[in-house]
Amino acid sequence: MASVSPIAGAQNPDVRAVHLDTVVVAGEIYGAGGLHRWFLGNNYRDAWTTPIKVPVLDLKTFHGGLKPTKIGGGMQAKSLRFSAPDGSEYVFRQVRKTNLNLNDQFRHTVIWYIVRDGGSASHPTSGLASAPLLATVGVLHPTPQLYFMPDDPALGEFRKDFAGILGTVEEYPAVPDKGRGFADAEKIIDSDSLLERINRDPREQVDARAFLRARLMDLLLGDNDRHPDQWKWARLSKNDGALWEPIPRDRDKVFVSYEGFVSSIARHTLRNLVTFSNKYPDPSSLFANAGEFDRRLLGGLDQVVWDSVATSIMNQITDPVIDDAVRALPPEYATSSRGIAAKLKARRTGLRGAADRYYRELWHVAEIHGTDADDEATVTRSGEGIVDVRIQSGGNAPYYSRRFEGGETSEIRIYLHGGNDRATVEGGVRKSISVRIIGGNGTNAFVDRSQVGGERNPTRFYDAGSVQNVKYAKDTLDEKKNVDNAFNHLFNRRPWVHAYGDLIPPIKDRGADITPIVSIHSQRGLGIYPVIGAARYVYGFRTVPYSSMMKADVAYATGSGRVRVRTELDKRFEGSDVHVPVTASMSQFEVVQFHGFGNDVPDLRGRFYDVRQRQWLFNPAIGKSFSPVSDISFGPIVRYTKTDSLTNRFLTQLRPYGYSPFGQAGLRLKMHLDSRYYPDTLRPRFVLDVDGRGYSGLWDVVSPYESADAVAAAFFTLPVPKKPVVAFRAGGKKLWGDFPYFDAAFVGGSETFRTESRQRWAGDASLYGSTELRVPVAQFPLILPLDVGLLGFVDAARVYVNGDSPGGWHSAAGAGFWVGYLNPGTSVNVLFTNNRESRITSSFGFAF
Repeated sequence: MASVSPIAGAQNPDVRAVHLDTVVVAGEIYGAGGLHRWFLGNNYRDAWTTPIKVPVLDLKTFHGGLKPTKIGGGMQAKSLRFSAPDGSEYVFRQVRKTNLNLNDQFRHTVIWYIVRDGGSASHPTSGLASAPLLATVGVLHPTPQLYFMPDDPALGEFRKDFAGILGTVEEYPAVPDKGRGFADAEKIIDSDSLLERINRDPREQVDARAFLRARLMDLLLGDNDRHPDQWKWARLSKNDGALWEPIPRDRDKVFVSYEGFVSSIARHTLRNLVTFSNKYPDPSSLFANAGEFDRRLLGGLDQVVWDSVATSIMNQITDPVIDDAVRALPPEYATSSRGIAAKLKARRTGLRGAADRYYRELWHVAEIHGTDADDEATVTRSGEGIVDVRIQSGGNAPYYSRRFEGGETSEIRIYLHGGNDRATVEGGVRKSISVRIIGGNGTNAFVDRSQVGGERNPTRFYDAGSVQNVKYAKDTLDEKKNVDNAFNHLFNRRPWVHAYGDLIPPIKDRGADITPIVSIHSQRGLGIYPVIGAARYVYGFRTVPYSSMMKADVAYATGSGRVRVRTELDKRFEGSDVHVPVTASMSQFEVVQFHGFGNDVPDLRGRFYDVRQRQWLFNPAIGKSFSPVSDISFGPIVRYTKTDSLTNRFLTQLRPYGYSPFGQAGLRLKMHLDSRYYPDTLRPRFVLDVDGRGYSGLWDVVSPYESADAVAAAFFTLPVPKKPVVAFRAGGKKLWGDFPYFDAAFVGGSETFRTESRQRWAGDASLYGSTELRVPVAQFPLILPLDVGLLGFVDAARVYVNGDSPGGWHSAAGAGFWVGYLNPGTSVNVLFTNNRESRITSSFGFAF
């Protein structure tokens, strides 16, 4: 057959003649040298850059002639739909994805190029090999064929976007008005339509075994993009009660493998950056955007069924089947295809173990969903931790029936949703799985006749009686973050929850996360100090925003060698905004210098005024949250402070009250109020922080004393081009009684007066204020998308001692610029000031 010379990865080459075959390079852009491959992986670069012979698509003859109708596809690539004379539809998908799941702000940054290069992690023609494997185990699927799209006038208005592109053509699962439907189906729907149906009507059910078979094939094939929008659903019978059969489609992530140093680091945060090897990754990572989808549709299948389906696939996918499947890949890829076959055979052998792991991950906390019809749930406790759940509607046979084992499941949550629902719990056992039953809107009647360990009524019931205020709605913020993940979350149909005196979208309510803490700061008097730590969050039923939090971090001031260690614990309670926060720390950061008391102490500098101090603090409290970012807490505080005796230091000579080792105990009130939940620079914002303390005359405290520290800030975006922000801050501190020197009302440092070092002035009271104008100027790409802006400020401050403040207000002004990553709050600031001793200052992040 005739061919043309290689077309090296171009998306729209000039093809003047249509040939039966042509030679193309799927993705020359992914060619790379050794260092590049070490950083970003070998992936499938060799396949992407190998010339292959492919047939040219003849739109006039393919299936009787194809007529383009509309553009489809997702965020990464466009697809083109065609209609055939018999009413069937076909879709042409690009092999190389040309769009990135990144904001335009990232364009032409290093991150943009890394993400674009990540396309090499996908095999260019993997869908060709997946189709025969799916056929072997009986999963409905379209069968893709590889073609080169010519520059054909028949493309019409779509010619510009699709001419000269390598892609696959497959039948689009649909049932035409006239003619035969895909797989002889009577009806085919999308996953969003399926969700509406199974929420509404108990007769609408999915063939869960068929879906499990398809999902375990995804596991075998290493396909990490199986969110709900990648599926169609076919009803093969005219019977309204017929099961919906799954049709997986868009298989461009089969065999996906993110290799290289960068992916190995990113994998700690982006779990779905899996590799394709002899061993399986964590299945929950592979199906990170489909977990809730799976829990909903596979909820009625116990481990016996999972084992049976996995074993059946292992028996059907024999070595010859695998060898035949990879032979569907272009023969030019033979070398890498043999490696894929070897990995598939190893994965086939380990499929049951991987399926078992995913099963246990899905059902550690089981969530069962009824419908909006009148449902009746029967829960029976028996044996050693066995719980049977049945749900039926209208006297019909149960549409849900499953046994749960205590060794697999720790909690069962049954959501009955709308309708007039009933639930009965029976059985007397020594131990059992925790069970919650949530009614929803309607009239709900619940009865608990069970006993666990002699305790009556162990089942937790919610929404009993007549209920009308349960809200279901989409989380629009979740959709803005990632529409595929949001769609996945919708399959776990939970009502909005009460929190902060309002209803909020359902949040994560099971499992745990560990989040790294990495940041860098600077402070006059401390210098630059990085912070490294971690936070662990545990999530529970209707505990907002988590059930518990444990956090620890360490900071080290590189210039002075000072160290700070902080730990935080926070326990939340179901359905309550009340919580128990606990903080503990050891810090050498609290007081770094001391010049004496007064607003007019001499402007002398140097190590003579340095302070070396260690402060231990323990502060348990009871708190109440008013929003995700506003909170008030009250509780005891215990502190122990030790100041080092250094020769030739002002503090050593003065020896003020609190200089000796100083222990104290008292009460603390903390409040943080923020007028906005989420960032929105176009709206005014107000922030208030209050810290009130009172110490009794115990331990080393000679007589009781109190302090109140408050600061307020306001931010306004001006309605002019560039959207500059005007920010105001005002604050102060007041002490009553005799207090240790380190609790003085200090002024100095970025928190109060930025052009002076920390604790420049000290008194029994202080006042300070600041105004900033922040003007964004430009954005430009580098490693990350960076913002550049201009910054101007005016600061004023003073302290008082016994009501006197000689010298009046201290003031400073300056201007400069900032460079930040997307958010100016992450900026590096350089300021030119009118302070003779600090003409140029730099800092990380805005002062407030």
